Amino acid sequence: MRMIRSLLGAAALAVGITAAAQAQDLPKTQFKVVGSFGNLTNWQKVEKPFWTEDLPKLSGGAFTATAQSTSELGLKGTEVMRLLKLGLFDFAHALPIYVAEDAWLEAIDIAGVARDMDMARKITTVWGPRLDALMEKNYNAKILNWYTFPTQMIYCNAPIKSLADLKGKKVRVQGVSQGDIIEGLGGTAVTIPFGEVVPALQRGTVDCGITGTMPAYKAGWHEVVTQVIEMPVGFTIIYTAVSMTTWRRLDGKSRDFLTAQMKAFEDKGWKTIADEVAMGLICTTGQGGTCSEGKPGKVIKVQPSADDLKLREKALTETVLKRWAKRCGAECVAMWNDTVGKMAGVTAAP
Repeated sequence: MRMIRSLLGAAALAVGITAAAQAQDLPKTQFKVVGSFGNLTNWQKVEKPFWTEDLPKLSGGAFTATAQSTSELGLKGTEVMRLLKLGLFDFAHALPIYVAEDAWLEAIDIAGVARDMDMARKITTVWGPRLDALMEKNYNAKILNWYTFPTQMIYCNAPIKSLADLKGKKVRVQGVSQGDIIEGLGGTAVTIPFGEVVPALQRGTVDCGITGTMPAYKAGWHEVVTQVIEMPVGFTIIYTAVSMTTWRRLDGKSRDFLTAQMKAFEDKGWKTIADEVAMGLICTTGQGGTCSEGKPGKVIKVQPSADDLKLREKALTETVLKRWAKRCGAECVAMWNDTVGKMAGVTAAP
């Protein structure tokens, strides 16, 4: 045990020495950063600490940042990439679902394709590199990493015993392919901002909504819904983008240093969120453990049956992938089928 501690200590020292060596001679630079949603874990535990604590420390004080969440700035998710392109920010944490006019970008997180978080991350590794040219052309940006929000599930304030019960229900979605899967299941997709979902559920404007397990709790969904279908719908992938104007202005050492730190950021992002997926369900349902965030809810968990899984697959192949294939075009579809499709065991065709 003593030897193991010594080896771990030596490894930690080596990492520290490497980071210090990389930080030497970095030019003093301050960045302007827009993060994701201020009330959620991604911003609180991953994005904000990286820019305000980790990066200044690891760079020896050379790199600092003014970082604000989308919520603090009063922005809509759909505005973030446009503002990065205009040069108002150096870095942005953005969601592909809010750039849905780009079907290539949408393909990183098509609703119903990834069955678990490991698959969701693998999809980013095979499809992410194919988006580099698109991001530079359309947004003057470069993607430096990919991470995620907690597993997306369907929450309802109406009696739901199976996916078949979604037929005729109005369901809040947050992206094009989520809307497609709901319509494939016989429901009606409704797009409203995240902050307006709770009152919409209370008023009956919508019967159900899709969001992540912990975001559901933190936004108070457990107070207005009665059931959650415990089946992944998607993962709401998010990325860190840098303005190419900013990136070109940095010297080689700075770019190398930031690239390495962004990889560590990515690893932390996936791990942090993976750890809170189960806790989100505990907090919303009051089952399976003690809620770490406060008083738990009493939402009933609905376990998907074999018939439910067949319905999901039918909606995915006959509606979601068909519609996406039409949006993306032949070249895009062929490339996706050869990479993501093979990995997930599905084929897209218009």
